[in-house]
Amino acid sequence: MQSPKLRDSKKRTSSDYYPLGEIPNSVIKDIGKWVAYLFAVGKSDINGEDWGDIFANAILGEHLNSPLGLADIVKDRMAWSVKSVKQNNPFKCNKVRIISGRCSPDYSYGINDPHSDIEATGRAVLGI
Repeated sequence: MQSPKLRDSKKRTSSDYYPLGEIPNSVIKDIGKWVAYLFAVGKSDINGEDWGDIFANAILGEHLNSPLGLADIVKDRMAWSVKSVKQNNPFKCNKVRIISGRCSPDYSYGINDPHSDIEATGRAVLGI
């Protein structure tokens, strides 16, 4: 598979959300509040849908709740794909692999119709 063409971040403006590693403390606190709330009401296991709701609420965005598509959370002109990670010992975990970036099979690989070959689109997404 060819290497993907990636977008240059030079065109980003200060109005874009949350540069890598710079999530505002207010968002982190809101995430913590939602997690504490779910535990307080008896939710013992936070799944991917819960995490999508938590992140969307913390940034005042919209959780799309759809298994289709690349965007889980949207706000203004930005979109996030959010995932959860299961860990038996979360307080002893030293490393979690996180993928960060914008994913556009059309831009990176020239795939105009992502539904025409789902497997090729999937490989392209993983390649990005």
